[in-house]
Amino acid sequence: MSSSAIRLDIGDIPRRNADVLNDRFLAFAFAGADLLVETDPYGVIGFAAGAFRSRLGCEGNDVVGRHVGSLFAAADRESLAVAIGLVAQSGRILPVVLRLADGACTPMSVAALMMPSVAGFPRLHFTIGPIPAEAAPQVARSGAVADQRGFARMAEAALREPQPGELGLVELKGWDRVRESLTPDDRKRLETTIGNALQATAPGVTAGAIAEGRYGVLSPHAIDMSDVLMRLDAALQASPAAGRATVSGLQLPLDPGALPTTQAARALRYALGRFAEGGQVATDAIGSAAGLAGIVANAEQQAIAVRSVLSERRFRLVYQPIVRLDDRSLHHFEALLRTIPTPNMPLKDTQEFVTFAEAVGLSEELDWAVMEAALQAISASPHVRVAVNMSGLTMQNPQYGIRLLNRLALPQGDGSYLPSGRLMVELTETAEIEDLAAAAANMEKLRATGVAVCLDDFGAGAAAFRYLRAFGVDHVKLDGAYVRAAATSKRDRQLAGSMVQMAMNAGASVIAEMIETEAQCSLMRELGVEFGQGWLFGKPGRLQGN
Repeated sequence: MSSSAIRLDIGDIPRRNADVLNDRFLAFAFAGADLLVETDPYGVIGFAAGAFRSRLGCEGNDVVGRHVGSLFAAADRESLAVAIGLVAQSGRILPVVLRLADGACTPMSVAALMMPSVAGFPRLHFTIGPIPAEAAPQVARSGAVADQRGFARMAEAALREPQPGELGLVELKGWDRVRESLTPDDRKRLETTIGNALQATAPGVTAGAIAEGRYGVLSPHAIDMSDVLMRLDAALQASPAAGRATVSGLQLPLDPGALPTTQAARALRYALGRFAEGGQVATDAIGSAAGLAGIVANAEQQAIAVRSVLSERRFRLVYQPIVRLDDRSLHHFEALLRTIPTPNMPLKDTQEFVTFAEAVGLSEELDWAVMEAALQAISASPHVRVAVNMSGLTMQNPQYGIRLLNRLALPQGDGSYLPSGRLMVELTETAEIEDLAAAAANMEKLRATGVAVCLDDFGAGAAAFRYLRAFGVDHVKLDGAYVRAAATSKRDRQLAGSMVQMAMNAGASVIAEMIETEAQCSLMRELGVEFGQGWLFGKPGRLQGN
């Protein structure tokens, strides 16, 4: 077994004692593990040793600074993120089976223990080794890939690494015809084949399903797109029905160049959204051939149109109720943006509009326009509370916090003041917060005046766990994917229950979104969820009294 290592961060210990500590740690860990990884509490690797060359085609040094999730198959990273988020409560991750990010998606036994370093800062020590022989037959291999949201978050994380690598986008033209000709079982087998073909391109490659028949390939190294397409085409030719689809693709280097990292991340989200909507043609049309900088440069004219929509209020808000699950009584409404079709406006729907606004740095203008519209609606609708979405990019700007507090302090038309307790803010995770201290300060100022704060889409990405630790919040909104999955999967039910407990331990109540059936409602109540949102309780519509 070949190995490479980086020394543990052991503070001011004399070198002789440091060597002894490292040697003992390595000897103990490798008694039953192929790989040894030490991370900070958030999963960022600071030490790596073991059979990295044979397992992942790289040295241990190469993974330092990356998130430990990058060592595993994309479909398993969300489970790992949840486990890391729970370590603070249990102090350990009991052995679980996760698949490596190698070509074969090799199942491995993974465990972790939180320990203080000599310097006193807690560290996570991961051991990654073969599954015991008696358990191996129970482990199913899969070519599963990450979903669109999970893949987008992984791509953004890669963008922030010192060597960000490349993104490949793959489109199966004619996929609609292929899908219609397959049985559900055949379709599932074909999707597994596609996943295996994409992830076997090179060591360390992960893949994601961006839309039906559209995939992304993320690599820490340069991507040979012709090889990716050749492998996928060969896999498709093995299926008579799938052989009717043709493959095409494009490469997008993740190097931000002269762009600020935040702006590059916005451009990346916009590119993925356009690819999901319109494939390679739509992505080429936004300037992707010139990389992320080309996308930003190409967006200038559309940015003028977006500013016009915001300034002229060519949008509307609809409101969906959030109720207490025990008695179905109304607690508050969530304000949801809906764009109004406008001539010569190239952005087709609300999601594309929001994504584009973030990509060109208009998040604050968008958030302020929505906030103003919501505050006017609240003033016209006595006794209701409304939650308004706010981007993390906006929340970390101190000037925006001051502006909002000043707005709340202004008298209304009748001379009265809007009670701040009728306003809630939902922090969305569409964009990563880089200045946690500034965002936390804004939140505390808002909460001090009675404005409640909610973390949206909890569980959809690893950042939410970091935010729960960093911020004081009143509510946490459980991502709807867990609500749907918990009804049919024991594993997902346990994950949802763990996240609910984590939020409650942090002093936050839980809102479960996308509740559509009585069974889902009952299950959420059993897990300790206090509030619910979804079509079971009401679709988005007009605000009461407005």
